[in-house]
Amino acid sequence: MIPSAPQPRLTVIVPAYNVAPWLEQCIQSIRQQSLTDLEIIVVDDGSTDATWELLEAWAAEEPRLKVLHQPNAGQSAARNRALELVRSPYFTFVDGDDYLSPEVLEEAVALLESEPELGLVEFGFVEEYPDGRQQPQLHSSLRYTSLEAVRSLALSAEVSGMPWGKVYRSCMAADLRFPEGRIFEDTPFVLEVLMRSTAYAYLPSCGYHYRVMRSGSSTEHWDGRLCHLFENVLELRDRLIERDSPYRPLVNELLLRRLIIFVLWADRHRSEQPRLLALLLPYTRSLRGEPLASEGWGARLRNQLFLRAPRLFLGIKRLLPTPQYS
Repeated sequence: MIPSAPQPRLTVIVPAYNVAPWLEQCIQSIRQQSLTDLEIIVVDDGSTDATWELLEAWAAEEPRLKVLHQPNAGQSAARNRALELVRSPYFTFVDGDDYLSPEVLEEAVALLESEPELGLVEFGFVEEYPDGRQQPQLHSSLRYTSLEAVRSLALSAEVSGMPWGKVYRSCMAADLRFPEGRIFEDTPFVLEVLMRSTAYAYLPSCGYHYRVMRSGSSTEHWDGRLCHLFENVLELRDRLIERDSPYRPLVNELLLRRLIIFVLWADRHRSEQPRLLALLLPYTRSLRGEPLASEGWGARLRNQLFLRAPRLFLGIKRLLPTPQYS
């Protein structure tokens, strides 16, 4: 009987769609990791450029690289297909136009192996702009309980809602799937992993390099698809979180804070996006009467005004001097 090949310690999942100009740097940064006991699963999501041809050529020379091709179905579907193949104890995501620093995966896996209560380890990232500017996003070393980590995410503090820049323990997360056919699918995935975990750790290392607003990036414009964020998180809340759960006020707070941000943006840009405000405002009803994590009477008063009378809230905001936003 031929013995089966040993399973790698880590699987790197790369969804790729029309990323040919950046893909070599992405794949090379994974191949050159100091942690060599890994596999790379790249799912080409129906690219129309040279992405698939490049992947086939590299797979012929790199036994750790597995490449799959599917008709265009979106980033969630590409990630989900790769998740079905994960057999390693840990996995991570890297977008096909981003890349990694050489030692970050080894550092994150070592931390997970030394602290079994951790469900995931997050590390810092560098925003890289088309004009060459780089903006590090880095915090000090952190250890949080599950509830503390969800609070940090809800309050837009240290924990991010992006699936990349993290290494996950497979037994905590590999059975989860991203909602397909929508964008803003990231936050529910991260939330559910955090709620399943006993603890969270942050590694103070800028290990992920994130290209900001390249042409065609999904973050380039806000439009009616912003509603997907609220649909995704509300579905998770109503499916998993009982009303008396300590997680429910935090998830509601996450929704509320982002809804206020997007509604204010839609109000400022109503000439360019005339339908967006009307699409977003109904989500206030999903939060009325719900427990929130806001502190201080001023924040609570603001929140109730927004939820109960959003048009009045906007009218008052228009009368007040506000910072200029792009």
